[in-house]
Amino acid sequence: MFRDIDVTPEEEEELIKKAAELVHKYGMEVAAIMLLESVKPLIYIGGQMGRFFLFPFIPFFGERVTIGSEKFFTVFEKRENVEKLLKLVEEKAKEKETQVREEAQPKKGRRRFLPF
Repeated sequence: MFRDIDVTPEEEEELIKKAAELVHKYGMEVAAIMLLESVKPLIYIGGQMGRFFLFPFIPFFGERVTIGSEKFFTVFEKRENVEKLLKLVEEKAKEKETQVREEAQPKKGRRRFLPF
């Protein structure tokens, strides 16, 4: 059932970037940062629990999904990879914030003194 799948550093980086892009696509940067920071100490235990509870059902979706999920669990069981994901999501959030500021219309009248 469980396979010894080796994940290359290039595959790790690709999976981390893909996860960050997905978070950014749905605009969930703040929620993802808060969630990842709060569960970071328990990442390994969560990965093992995910494998225990989810892996009996994953083979029903096919070989490709089974291998992909094994790689996903292997990559995100490491704290350094979660840190890399956090940094990427934070960078994307900053980019989004600067883009919104650049596109914002200047306030007129008394509203220019309000912080919101």
